Amino acid sequence: METADMFYKTPVTSPSSVTLKDASASAAGGKVAGKTIHSVLTSNGSPYQNFQGRIMPKESKKHPGDTIHSIFTCGGDYYQDFQSRIMYGTYKLVQQMPGGDKLTGFTRILHRMKPDELMNEIPTFRANPLHPKCDEWCDFPVADRPNAVRQWMEAVDRDPSMVKGAWILLLECDYVWMRPVQAPDAYDAKAVGFQFMFDYIQPSHPTAVPIMNKLSGGIDTARIPSSGPAPVLIRFTDLKGVVPEWERLAAAIEADEQAVKQLDWVREMYAWDIALALRNVTLVTETPPHSRLIAQPPHDLTLGDAAMLHYTWGTLYHENKKEIWRWEKRDYTAPEKALKVPMLPMPPQPWKQGWTLQDGLPVTKELHELMTAMIGQMNKAIAIMPDLSSARV
Repeated sequence: METADMFYKTPVTSPSSVTLKDASASAAGGKVAGKTIHSVLTSNGSPYQNFQGRIMPKESKKHPGDTIHSIFTCGGDYYQDFQSRIMYGTYKLVQQMPGGDKLTGFTRILHRMKPDELMNEIPTFRANPLHPKCDEWCDFPVADRPNAVRQWMEAVDRDPSMVKGAWILLLECDYVWMRPVQAPDAYDAKAVGFQFMFDYIQPSHPTAVPIMNKLSGGIDTARIPSSGPAPVLIRFTDLKGVVPEWERLAAAIEADEQAVKQLDWVREMYAWDIALALRNVTLVTETPPHSRLIAQPPHDLTLGDAAMLHYTWGTLYHENKKEIWRWEKRDYTAPEKALKVPMLPMPPQPWKQGWTLQDGLPVTKELHELMTAMIGQMNKAIAIMPDLSSARV
């Protein structure tokens, strides 16, 4: 159970005036230099639409072209385990929806020294971590992500049956599946994968340009997308080319004190973006409400075209300046909440005009309906989750 190539299966029963450092803080905390997440995280579009993509060779057509194998990385701490169980639970729910049969594979890539409690619940590949201390706690757990994905891909090279879809969908722990992702035909040369645009990733920001030039060898920063390694729908062949560059660039940033300081919590996301540019990989970078992957409440008020919701920020309702309801993932870090996930409190009903969020902006009726749908979907998954309390390691 300690080798990195083992595969565990379970039968399915930001605006340009914002500094980079301030913008990265928004990803972690939801506010930027006194600005709210709403005022900072606006959608500006992306110039990254013009590179030549590649298709999978004809002899590798083992799966229908519109099938998807989903992957995500995790360090196995209880904070991430709580989120991972909900994400996988809602994934199984949407598999039962029309189009869910196209979600044909799923792998949690666990970068951890030893197996954890979720091995028998979520299909898991265990990678040997670069930073074993992250098994308990570390200040930048995603530092292991590129290396862990590489280990998984090397295992796939040895056993191609580990991949069960024509596309690879890279995810994060804190997603809620609301409906299946719909993929184009991977074997169509005109079909292009897609990813999500994060406005706080700003490669052309004046303070970022010197670092981008240093890391990329001086390529035009307009070629570097404002995205990250999740969510991304990409062909396996393209991912195989991007991952070594992603890993190399992430390591180069970690070795550069100034780059770490400047790029802060989103530095590994920049490594992904530069790697895409260096490999000339075509991905359409999409923004809500037209993103086919995620929407991010409370910044985004509707699901739009998205298949999933990303709850990176908390959503706190206030009435007359008094908190009346909250959804905040940082409230769920204890082992007992990860191993026996509690039902989550639903937003108060019915919606009332005058409610405000923690940043003072109104709780609109459409946002309230979105939050009600999201928490309701999470509770549907929680209701059928096994109690893993006795499995604690």
